Amino acid sequence: MKNLKNRLFRVKRFLSQLVIILSILGIITFSLFIFEESIQIATFGTWPAQDTGDWMLVLKGLDTISSINKAMKAVNYSVGWLQPFAFFSYRAFGKATDYYVESLKRKVFANSPECFLGRKVEFVFIPKRIEKEGIRVKLINGRICVLTSSIPDTQKIIVSGIIERKGNLLIVKADSIKPVRK
Repeated sequence: MKNLKNRLFRVKRFLSQLVIILSILGIITFSLFIFEESIQIATFGTWPAQDTGDWMLVLKGLDTISSINKAMKAVNYSVGWLQPFAFFSYRAFGKATDYYVESLKRKVFANSPECFLGRKVEFVFIPKRIEKEGIRVKLINGRICVLTSSIPDTQKIIVSGIIERKGNLLIVKADSIKPVRK
């Protein structure tokens, strides 16, 4: 009888510890789930904004998605590993979200580059005109002008820099120009 009580006590203690562990894992997984749902709701919000051509609102949605995704990744990488299946799932979701944000930012830039005034951008650029102005070179296509110190080796380039406005022209002071190679 004493042996049976001892076993029951051990089983109860084990089960109570298991409940605590499962509760902690559930809190972690549920928190990650709420992050995921928040990202999805913000993503859904970018769709009608795109349909109406409200590119500033799309960019606001992308900023919201990025900040939620950053917080989700912080939680996942700090405690998510306690629940390995959830960790790998939410890591994949975070990567997919990064891709969505990057691709939609490019769509916003293609439709309304002025939305990025004061922001650092990276984009593929094909200049239609090249003008030398002292030690500077202006690469111009439409209303975008890339300022650089030299003429690029290839026609198609990847430009990185901060966008500014000068009249109707959007100026990118290039901090990096790389050739696009096939």
